[in-house]
Amino acid sequence: MRITETISHAADPQRTFEMLTDHGYQVLRCERSGALDQTVQIEPEADGSTTVTTRRHLPNDGIPDIAKTLVGPQLLVVETVRWGSPDADGEREGAMSLELPGLPVSFTGGIHLRRAAGDEARTDHVVDGDLEARIPFLGNRIEREVAARVKEFVHLEEGVAREWLDRDRGEA
Repeated sequence: MRITETISHAADPQRTFEMLTDHGYQVLRCERSGALDQTVQIEPEADGSTTVTTRRHLPNDGIPDIAKTLVGPQLLVVETVRWGSPDADGEREGAMSLELPGLPVSFTGGIHLRRAAGDEARTDHVVDGDLEARIPFLGNRIEREVAARVKEFVHLEEGVAREWLDRDRGEA
């Protein structure tokens, strides 16, 4: 199942990247997603690339009952984003993966930070990739459920980012 979602941030790509690779921002993002607990690891490299990995346990709400027997009362979500170094305009691309250990479900794709058309002070944050549930008879149903959660998390991030950036500007 293909998923493409775009959100917009009131900051240029460099500031948006700084926010997305800030430990405090990632913790807040996990908490707002309903995480029961989380770990955040940020690994900057000398070449300007950075890897951000979050591990969070979420309630298993929305998972078909038969799949709940595979994951138990909590669902572990491991998200990894490997950001490349910036281009000449400060825009970035990265590789993104979501894994659900214990379930044969994964999301792999790209993540992009681009200047918004007509507004140099805004960034379009695009998540684009493929969600796959390799479970006989339940795969499509689980893909629909997980896709809805992925889209929810992407749009939740827009609100968390707005709050974070407003606080940085002293507007909160």
